[in-house]
Amino acid sequence: MSYPIEGTPRHDAILFKAIQAASSSTDQLVLLIETETVIDDYPSVIQQLDDRISRTGHTDAVRYEADVSTSSLEAIQSLLEMTGTARVYGVRNVELVRDAETCLRYVPEHEKFTISDTSSTGIVNAVQNAINGEPAVVLPNRPIAEWEDTGVDCSISPPSLCLGNVCHDLSRLASVEPCPEQLVIELHWYESEQGRIGKAIGWISSRTGLSRPDTLHFESTAEFSDVEEGLQAVTSEIGQETL
Repeated sequence: MSYPIEGTPRHDAILFKAIQAASSSTDQLVLLIETETVIDDYPSVIQQLDDRISRTGHTDAVRYEADVSTSSLEAIQSLLEMTGTARVYGVRNVELVRDAETCLRYVPEHEKFTISDTSSTGIVNAVQNAINGEPAVVLPNRPIAEWEDTGVDCSISPPSLCLGNVCHDLSRLASVEPCPEQLVIELHWYESEQGRIGKAIGWISSRTGLSRPDTLHFESTAEFSDVEEGLQAVTSEIGQETL
């Protein structure tokens, strides 16, 4: 199986599409940028930020603030098109704000993208509509299923599947194979393109019980059904297409 679309231009295009959709319900954007990390490889991006967005603070990173506009969104798009260290560490976070409340936050270092709809702005629906048909899905920022597997507390806590205190990224889950008669769900994961170090880390993890699980066991039909529904919601979207 191939690898998910993270780290590809397709991923960045979908991400920007989501940010654009959310921006229609917000009035300000806030960027926290380590300009010294970005400027060596992307001086034109820093110039674009300085030309279009106001600097409002500068500690170890520069804070930029601007009204949401076509021009400021184009600056965000330029940031998302960067690669390597500049993208991962140079962009601390991207935020969209409405009435002083953060409605969207993207943190490239952890590939963490969260949206909040507490102000009834309709952002969640707008983002989901924008990414319909894409290998992406909006999931609640809370556990959607919890159970116990051979004495270990487990949960689907987007964006992760957690077994005890070890969590696995759900974006790496390709498909699930429910076996209701046995109260078992088989998991199939995307293969990563790892080098020798990555393979060594994977081997060590498997020896210490941290490898991604292949099978989930349940004690009741209710638990099985809740987890199956949650996992199918993930794989029906992000698992339907990979690059």
